[in-house]
Amino acid sequence: MTELEWLKQESGMTDDELKAMEAVAGAGKFKAFLVKAVAANTQAATDKAAAEQARLDLEQRYNNEFIPEMRKVTQDSLRAQGEAARMKAELDAARSYGIVPDPPANTPPPPDPNAVRAPGSPDPNAFDPNKWAAAQSRAIITLNDLSAEHFKLFGQPLSDSQSLVDDVAREHQLGHKDYTLRAAWEKKHNVEQKRSEIRAAEDLKGKEEFAALKLKEYKQAHGDNPAVRSGQPSRFSTYKPSDADGAKKPWQVPNGMRKSANQPWRDGAKAKIASVS
Repeated sequence: MTELEWLKQESGMTDDELKAMEAVAGAGKFKAFLVKAVAANTQAATDKAAAEQARLDLEQRYNNEFIPEMRKVTQDSLRAQGEAARMKAELDAARSYGIVPDPPANTPPPPDPNAVRAPGSPDPNAFDPNKWAAAQSRAIITLNDLSAEHFKLFGQPLSDSQSLVDDVAREHQLGHKDYTLRAAWEKKHNVEQKRSEIRAAEDLKGKEEFAALKLKEYKQAHGDNPAVRSGQPSRFSTYKPSDADGAKKPWQVPNGMRKSANQPWRDGAKAKIASVS
């Protein structure tokens, strides 16, 4: 398909309209326009194929990495719960037979899990298998959501997820319990700035579309030349059909008879001026 045939197919214009466009723009500009249009169409097809491939890669990663890992974490959690229940039953049985003494009455209360620890101090909750399994499940689900949101914002899957996990662990060791994977992701990739750029681009696009719509309405109402105004009745006309002495359009009288044909109108104008004076 030639460039001219492609433009005709994409624009819906006829051969006469294309020829008129070429005559107005000139052969050189018209051919340059065709080359740019074909290049834009090719680039759009390439971008579409790249986006589809990225989607397939993300889907494959989800099926091959995330789903098996979530299944493994669930199985580990079930095994850990069973092991904890077995050990508790054995401890209760040992205490009932007197093998293991009961804890003293003045045993200090367990540490507050929400208390701020000194940097580098051991976490008393780190060895709870149930909490560990639940935390791992939540982390995998959160990383999956962040990867989808990252692809939506930046056009590519989220990479190096382990660095986000390491950042969260480091902040927790420093006592920042409320530091999450989402906070680490937003800080590392400057997500708020990217969202602001997207919002600004959407606002600009909306303004340009609104301006184009208004320009289209104006051209439809007044023509393609914006410098041409619609005709209006003159505010300074003194001509009346009654002054034409029977002629509807005295200005169309032949040149030789125009003076005599307009004589009654001139006489009437002189009389009006004289009466005002």
